[in-house]
Amino acid sequence: MHATIMAKREKLYVVILYKDDLNRPQKKWYGTGLDDTKQNRKKAEQMKDQKLEEFKKTYSYVEKGSADILFADFLEQWLERAKTNLQISTYATYQGQVEKIAEYFRAKKITLLNLQPLDIADFYSYLQKHGKTIQLCEHYHVNIRRALQTALKAGLIPFNPADRIDRPKSPKHIAKYYTREQLDKLFECLEGDDYAYIFKMTAYYGLRRSEMMGIKWSNIDFKNNKIILNHTVVQTRLKGKSIIVAKDVMKNTSSLRSLPLIPKVKKLLLELKAKQEENQKLYGDQYEYKYKDYICVDDLGYRRNPDTISSHFKLVLRHNNLPIIKFHELRHSCASLLLEEGVGMKEIQEWLGHSTYNTTADIYSHLDYSSKKKVAKIINEAFADDDEDIEEEILEEVKNRSEEVEIPKSRHMLSVKHRDNRTTKEINVEQTPQDLDREIQELDELIRKKEELLKRKRGFEM
Repeated sequence: MHATIMAKREKLYVVILYKDDLNRPQKKWYGTGLDDTKQNRKKAEQMKDQKLEEFKKTYSYVEKGSADILFADFLEQWLERAKTNLQISTYATYQGQVEKIAEYFRAKKITLLNLQPLDIADFYSYLQKHGKTIQLCEHYHVNIRRALQTALKAGLIPFNPADRIDRPKSPKHIAKYYTREQLDKLFECLEGDDYAYIFKMTAYYGLRRSEMMGIKWSNIDFKNNKIILNHTVVQTRLKGKSIIVAKDVMKNTSSLRSLPLIPKVKKLLLELKAKQEENQKLYGDQYEYKYKDYICVDDLGYRRNPDTISSHFKLVLRHNNLPIIKFHELRHSCASLLLEEGVGMKEIQEWLGHSTYNTTADIYSHLDYSSKKKVAKIINEAFADDDEDIEEEILEEVKNRSEEVEIPKSRHMLSVKHRDNRTTKEINVEQTPQDLDREIQELDELIRKKEELLKRKRGFEM
């Protein structure tokens, strides 16, 4: 196995030359993004060794006999190699998923090389039969496809089986949210609650739980009235154990943001800061100073548990007979309130820290009624003159006809229309019952004769 530099379409590539498990020569191309010049060839040479080392890590599957390796074993090895490029919270989530996937396929004894699209489809059917959600199948599919894509790039399999089945797709989730009135009611019920500031700040700013739990006093600028979000605290499970991960890494680059310090929140935080300083004096050596910079700590200074926050939120709702929503849906409540006030999607995207405008629009477009009202108003105004002209014409026509035809006040006309012959007969309601019966008989007779003529014409016998 060795690497070389090759040019294609005036671009430089690192090409890995190797043999697969059947001793067949193979090539693996890596783009360098460099134009084919003498100076760039020196840069490409520097990249060559790095690409070769990266490929060798993947190629170790071949050296271990990829033709016979179980797909379950391959998955586990793939995750361990990907571990170095993953955040620990992400790795913990993947580890739990890969464990379940591997358990199923190991029982089936399906090898990597023999894995077929229907085998993967059967796995998703198995999950759903056992009460798992389509959303969970989506998550499993992501990891299965990623692992198989690694095998495909290494030349271990001829195609990616996960690309030849329909990806599980759950219906669009319509999130619950609280109205302004429901939020006011919630805030009233939170008076005296130790977690009140957490729930209120989450609703005001539409924060993710990890963002709320990660706020530090050093992130709050009381002088310039702003909050900087650049730290998160996440709770997850790794190998069956619950762990809490604190990191200076946000969900995406847009999540790293500064927000104005709302006066109500500023008052809450100043009161909270004073209380924590009082607790530090009160408990002295018993106080935990390790988490001193975090705002979400208990009376003894220990950082609050994210899952406990969510559980307590549900208890508050049940105790006060409020509609049950998830803690995360306070974030949706914030977005709903902003839309109701006419705030645009772009501004909401920046406030919530979504990675793209499309993400915000996809989640909240069904709530954006204010923009629809604006459109309706614009359309109405655009055609307002036409509507007025038509209305005036109709009124004028009614007026003219009423002048030409005098309709007795006590007289009403009824129309009886037959579907086939379109005959319409006007009947005077003021006639006597006998006259009315005679009129109806004549009409029936007329209809009967016309039906008879139609039948004869069509060749039917009477």
